[in-house]
Amino acid sequence: MGDIIYREARLEEYEKIGKLLANSFLDYPFLTIIRDDLKKPDSYPAFVETLQILLTRVYIKKGNCLVAEQDGDLLAVALLQQKDFSILSYLRNGGTNIFRYIRPRNLFKYFDFVKRSKKHLEQSGEFDWYLMALAVNTASKGQGIGSTFLTQGIEPYVKSKGCKHLGLITSTARNSSFYEKNDYVLLDHMDLKYGSKSIGNWAFLKTMNKL
Repeated sequence: MGDIIYREARLEEYEKIGKLLANSFLDYPFLTIIRDDLKKPDSYPAFVETLQILLTRVYIKKGNCLVAEQDGDLLAVALLQQKDFSILSYLRNGGTNIFRYIRPRNLFKYFDFVKRSKKHLEQSGEFDWYLMALAVNTASKGQGIGSTFLTQGIEPYVKSKGCKHLGLITSTARNSSFYEKNDYVLLDHMDLKYGSKSIGNWAFLKTMNKL
């Protein structure tokens, strides 16, 4: 096997990367919480795939999308950003496809939920870069790839871009332990409401040392 290569994603890879994200996050509470707001709850897997493909396309074009690759196979992906994207950015990149699965008012309700989750991070500490998503190919999980990608791929990349503080949120205790193990500081934890439901919302920050 060859070495793992960390690089920026290419636009023609957006569907492949989006499917990797969808498979990895299918059972993630931050996504499953929206299932009952879909037109047909059993369309949830297709909705998640459409959403992740859309996000990937936007991040490759307007933000930063990194991949970990070995022998031509994608092992992991990270979506990173310095600034928020507007909803218009999503719609311009094919976002209207999402309305096959969810009514506009429910999608905007979910976008507001995502915004509130980030407000929690913004109120807890200052950050200049945000890790929107870190996903490992389901076939490669449990091999330490996530930690290696984080410390040898993602962090050197954002530092090279001038990042001083990398922030993120997660909604599972397992992920919380993962980031603590990799020296991220837990800023705060709260339960985030979404209609009659709620999920955990952990905010983390890591200060990047100078290169």
